[in-house]
Amino acid sequence: MSKATSQLSGMRLARQATPQRLGMTFFLLVTALLLSPASQANQYISERKLLNYLDSYGNLFLRNAKHLKLPDPLVVQGNMNLEYSNIEYLPRKLTVEGNLNLAYSKIKKLPLQLVVQGYINLAHSEITSLNNGLQVPGDLSLMGTKITQLPPYLYVGGDLYLANTAISELPQYLVVKGNVYLGGAPVTQFPKEISVGGKIYQ
Repeated sequence: MSKATSQLSGMRLARQATPQRLGMTFFLLVTALLLSPASQANQYISERKLLNYLDSYGNLFLRNAKHLKLPDPLVVQGNMNLEYSNIEYLPRKLTVEGNLNLAYSKIKKLPLQLVVQGYINLAHSEITSLNNGLQVPGDLSLMGTKITQLPPYLYVGGDLYLANTAISELPQYLVVKGNVYLGGAPVTQFPKEISVGGKIYQ
C-alpha cells in the first residue's frame, strides 16, 4: 500500500470515528439491550412475582420483604406497604393511588417521578432527603429519621410529623393544610413564606 493510500484510509477512519458517531452507536447499543427479549423477560418476571403480594383491591403488601427488585415503572392501584422491608431502591417512576408506607424500611431516597394520592409514612426509615417540590395529598411522617432539612415548596395536604428529627428550620414556601407536630425537633426558624392551616405544636 502506498503512503498516500495509507494516509487516505487513516483520514476516512478519523472521519468515521467522530464523537457524534460514537455517541449514536452507544445509544443504539443501549436501546437494543433495553428492548432485548431478555430485558423484557426480566421485567415480565418481576411483574409476575408481585402478583403474590397483591390483594383483590390492588394493595401491594411487601412488609418484611427481603431484597426484591421492583419493576420500573410501577403503578399500584391501592396502598403500597414496605414497612420493615429490606428493599433499598424504589422504581424510578412510581405511582401509588393510595397510601405509601415506608416506615422502618431501608429506603434512603424517593423516586424523582413519584405520585402518591394518599399519605407517605417514612417514620424511622433511612430516608436522608426529600424531593424538591414534593406533593403529599395526605399526612407526611418523618418521625425518628436522620433527615436534617426539608426541601422548599413542600406541600402536605394533611399533618406534618417531625418528632425526633434534627430539622432546625422549616423550609421556604412550605404549605401544610393540617397541623405541624415538631415533637422536640429543634426548629427555631419559621420563614414568613410558610402556610400552615392548623397549628404548630412543640
